[in-house]
Amino acid sequence: MSTIHDVAAKAGVSIKTVSRVLNNYKHISQRTRSKVQAAIDELDYSPSSIARQMRLGDSLSIGMLYGDPSSGYQASLNHAFLSACSNARRYLVVELFDETSSDWASQVDSFLTRTKIKNMVLVPPLCDSTELHELLRSNGVNFVLISPSRTVSSTVSVLIDEKQAATEVTNLLINLGHKRIAHISGDMGHVATLLRYQGFEDAILRAKLNYNPQDLTREGQFSFKLALRCTEELLSLPEDQRPTAIFCANDEMAAAALMIANRMGYRVPEDLSIVGFDDSYISKVIWPQLTTVSQPFEDIAAEAVNQLGKYPEIEQFDPIIRILPHKLHVRQSTADAPISGGVPSAMAGQ
Repeated sequence: MSTIHDVAAKAGVSIKTVSRVLNNYKHISQRTRSKVQAAIDELDYSPSSIARQMRLGDSLSIGMLYGDPSSGYQASLNHAFLSACSNARRYLVVELFDETSSDWASQVDSFLTRTKIKNMVLVPPLCDSTELHELLRSNGVNFVLISPSRTVSSTVSVLIDEKQAATEVTNLLINLGHKRIAHISGDMGHVATLLRYQGFEDAILRAKLNYNPQDLTREGQFSFKLALRCTEELLSLPEDQRPTAIFCANDEMAAAALMIANRMGYRVPEDLSIVGFDDSYISKVIWPQLTTVSQPFEDIAAEAVNQLGKYPEIEQFDPIIRILPHKLHVRQSTADAPISGGVPSAMAGQ
């Protein structure tokens, strides 16, 4: 494989001159430019587009900041963006980021300085940070928002209807005959938490079930560990208050609920139905497999990359909103409400 040194030797010029020709510097004579181009063509030289991007800050790369890349949601989104960027012949640059830190702005400044990134994708909860939007704009960085809580002027948003998806999940449980449905919510700092709870609450209230949905709601913060405690608390309620179904705001918490249910003697789904959200990897590898909602991660990533590729040159434009379809996957973790009213099978004969 030819190198820039080979091109310079073939053209009889310095490496710096070859670099200037590649980067389209204006003050290069046509004679020199022609010699360098002829050498490039003869040697079939292909410059490193990644290296050029890192030096020049062109539009080849797309940046993402993650607070918790180990979560199923962010892992799925990250994989989808890797594929979308590869298909678009772009590069994904991902960095860990602590949005709760007092020096968050310096973290972003450092990232932009080191990478020369000119395009970003902002995932929850960063997508709702007005301060971050302003910082990126001041640095001339275009950005697309993934699942924001509101539209933002001169910005593209790509999302699903979180509230409607949560309503569909809850209605599934209601149609299966469940009268007491619990909800383990996510992190209250994420708009998805609010929207998923609103969808849950609306479905309960419309069905006129005889309980206050807030009484059977626990905050799990999208955490497996916290969901263990929330589930144990819910399943330890008196029999006439105990839920026969639990809707968790993500699949990791649903997996935790399944583990505690098994530990406490509940069979899923015979004694207790459990549903999740996101259709992450864990939803398909545990048993029973989880009923859950899938987000079209591949389509979300492809649309975001596509929108960045044609970002308007003008500074001000109306918000662009792309709502993509979700899908409810009914699997083995849900069934008709138990006749016993939620008593664990292990205790039913006692």
